[in-house]
Amino acid sequence: MPFQEIFRQQNDGGRVRAKFLSRVFGIFSEKIVELWTHNAGAAYASLGRPTIHVQGADGGINPYTLDFTLQHRGSGRVFIAEMKCEIEFNNFRYLVLERPDQLEHHNKPAFAAIKEAAINPHNHQAYVNGHLQPLDGAILIWGAATQAGKNSVVKAYGFHDVLTIEEICCDLVQWNDQVYSDLIETRRQWCNELFDGLISCRLA
Repeated sequence: MPFQEIFRQQNDGGRVRAKFLSRVFGIFSEKIVELWTHNAGAAYASLGRPTIHVQGADGGINPYTLDFTLQHRGSGRVFIAEMKCEIEFNNFRYLVLERPDQLEHHNKPAFAAIKEAAINPHNHQAYVNGHLQPLDGAILIWGAATQAGKNSVVKAYGFHDVLTIEEICCDLVQWNDQVYSDLIETRRQWCNELFDGLISCRLA
């Protein structure tokens, strides 16, 4: 099933279903990316969560912790990465990355820092596990994207790469990644246990 269709269906009942599934998925979606980086088939390995230091207008240093530090397995180059997987938000406006202007509403300082690091990585200091980590750029992780959307965002913002949760999930399925399968089955079991308990709830 295509990633979009998991959440967006015609009989959505006013998007109530999509809102619910989006929140559930958001609880563990970062874990899926982490599992992907642990598979030898992935282009990138994870080094941990980075904290980037940015000089503020008052001259002080503002630290921002981002989602991933990704090292390219082929070249060894290192990139900070931030994941923006907005599914149902604003009537699915940001589900599929198609244009650079879809990033404009992300205006918090942490995202501004990663955009700056995409263009001038050597002007920024990042720390991973307490150690200074030189950077070679930045990577954006989105829910799904068209190839034209990826290309336009790379060109507009200078990201080294745009990864998508859709492609990551497909990779893990294709690779028969057992850790991924176990993760999904465990989350499925937990949800089933919750609903079974709610429908049979009684006083102790």
